Amino acid sequence: MASEYTYLLTQKAEADLDGIVSYLSLELANAKAASDFVGNLQDVIEETLLFPLSGSLVNNEFLPDTAVRKKVIGKYVMYYLTDLEQHIIYILRLIYGRRSVEEIFKTVGNLISAYGKARCPSWATRFSISIS
Repeated sequence: MASEYTYLLTQKAEADLDGIVSYLSLELANAKAASDFVGNLQDVIEETLLFPLSGSLVNNEFLPDTAVRKKVIGKYVMYYLTDLEQHIIYILRLIYGRRSVEEIFKTVGNLISAYGKARCPSWATRFSISIS
């Protein structure tokens, strides 16, 4: 089933992904865990593209009046925003589930402010990764 949606990663999400993959593959010396994480992330993204409003809404004081959603990927959480008009899923952050989210939501709130000012945000890039 083909999706009408495409997705973009924010620079923060891209850095988060790099950090997660580096941590799993280099610090833990577990290339399989890194590869599994990327595979699971791709599965969750594909599901999100098909069902963009399927993630749980995030309620937080730093995200007033927004439709930020989240999906769990193992021990990590993907935060995203859906642009229903442009048919784009903006992946805002990929965060370890036990990490304190207050500071994270402040940065996500800043990203959303930037999103509101520009239809094609400069803080998002297309997703592509490979594990060797």
